Amino acid sequence: MEKIVKLLEKISYKGRSPRVLTEFGKHWAKYERKRQIFNTKFQFKPTAIVLCEYTEHVQQAIKIAKAFDYDIRVRSGGHDHEGECSGTDTILIDLSKMNKVKVDKEAGVARIGPGNPFDKLIPKLAKKDVCVPHGTCGTVNIAGFIMGGGWGPWTRIHGMCCESLVGATIVLGNGEALVLTPDCEQKELLWALRGGGGMSYGIVTELVIKTFPLPKTTIKFNAVWQYTPAFTVLKRWEDWIAPDNNPQLIGTNLMIMAIPKPKKPVPIKEAVHACTFFGYFAGSKEELHQHMKVWFADMVPTTVTIIPPGIANDGKAEPHTFGSWDRLTANSPLLGRNRPSLGAKTVFKLSDLDKPGLLHAEYIPPDVDDPAPHKITSRFTAENGWNDKGRESLISSLQSDLLFDEGEKAGLLCYVTLGAITGQYYKKYKDPGFPGGSAFPYKKRRYTIQYQAWWDQGEADIKLGKEYNVHEYTNRAEDWIADCRKRDFPETDGAFISFKDAGVPTRTYFLQSYDQLKKIKEKYSKDPNNRFRTRKTII
Repeated sequence: MEKIVKLLEKISYKGRSPRVLTEFGKHWAKYERKRQIFNTKFQFKPTAIVLCEYTEHVQQAIKIAKAFDYDIRVRSGGHDHEGECSGTDTILIDLSKMNKVKVDKEAGVARIGPGNPFDKLIPKLAKKDVCVPHGTCGTVNIAGFIMGGGWGPWTRIHGMCCESLVGATIVLGNGEALVLTPDCEQKELLWALRGGGGMSYGIVTELVIKTFPLPKTTIKFNAVWQYTPAFTVLKRWEDWIAPDNNPQLIGTNLMIMAIPKPKKPVPIKEAVHACTFFGYFAGSKEELHQHMKVWFADMVPTTVTIIPPGIANDGKAEPHTFGSWDRLTANSPLLGRNRPSLGAKTVFKLSDLDKPGLLHAEYIPPDVDDPAPHKITSRFTAENGWNDKGRESLISSLQSDLLFDEGEKAGLLCYVTLGAITGQYYKKYKDPGFPGGSAFPYKKRRYTIQYQAWWDQGEADIKLGKEYNVHEYTNRAEDWIADCRKRDFPETDGAFISFKDAGVPTRTYFLQSYDQLKKIKEKYSKDPNNRFRTRKTII
């Protein structure tokens, strides 16, 4: 190990060498911080973490790892939900320092380094009055996001972010760097990077992404129902996101909480689960006011919250940050089921939207969450439609004897999040055919279905007559996730690679694109020993 570390430290470009961190080196404390990924359920210890700043650093790190027969992992933000961006006894190539952003307004593109998280990237772009179809989570980085497809607040009107990728620089398995453009000889490889999964084909060190001008105002809001049947909320949300409806609703997702199986069964269409509608709106406060009067006329939310906006022109804007565990624990006023803190029928008055200082956002502020242990699996609504039978199956899957009130009170939350894909973009989409377009295979689906279990690993014991610890319940919550994954669920299929589950076969994530992606990997990656390999990669 000592020899390989010395070689990695000698890599130099423009007089600068990458910082190399090891468990036993002089930078041990920094190593401990940098080895941690977003899913803290995984605790990997790479042999070395190479903090690269230039493409040339990546090239040499690959060659050295190959010479010493080490497996490679690559990480820009560390949000891989199955932890496949890291590994024990590997050379971890960390791209977080590759965070340059250059906007070319005349060409309508931005050149973006993979080390840019959205909470830093979005304000940088907004200073130039442009944006890209980013994600909702501020600590997610652009590279893995776009190669997984890239769902987010702008999906309904700008599509998955992968549709906007027009160029890239990629380092292959032999250390060669390629610059990809729409007209290059390797345009198939660029197609693969548009939603064909990360790392399979090489390590991307720069992305060229089409930009769009920001609307004058964008508004982020949450509406919560705690007393309305989940079936009713789900059907109404589906009406709101229909392609011909509400074009100013640029993106949205719906969260429905999972609950312990009721002792006295209630008809599924009448079952009450806390539901949260996360909305992203392009327009003025007056326009949103009018829309809400129509949307919520006969289904008044328990609460409506306007998220503090990000202001692009002051250069000091910060994304909205949830408080400690606000999104994920039983202390959350938005997500808890019938929390006393809400009071009975607490309603945010729609007239309050007229109060000064609430809106006037020039970009959508991303959420910023702390790392946490969790498990996620996913599905999509089937291409041929979705009816009440499917909706009932979805809601019934959220009632389980594997879940317990005590588990939630100890810091464990289980829910499903539905992310809207359908909208004006994919309604008008005309597939140009391979190698145009994208490898993302789920363009015609209404929305993603993401089953999630998150828990607080800290001091979460709560006295309820006796002490309960969150880890009394986490195994059963993961069993619930597995049960949802295997469930005989009509009118759903597939899975979303951005929410990778090691229990789902790789082909499932790529469907009709899978065989072509395998050929591209074999043809272009220059990786005969398949070092660009995890459970997430195409081979």
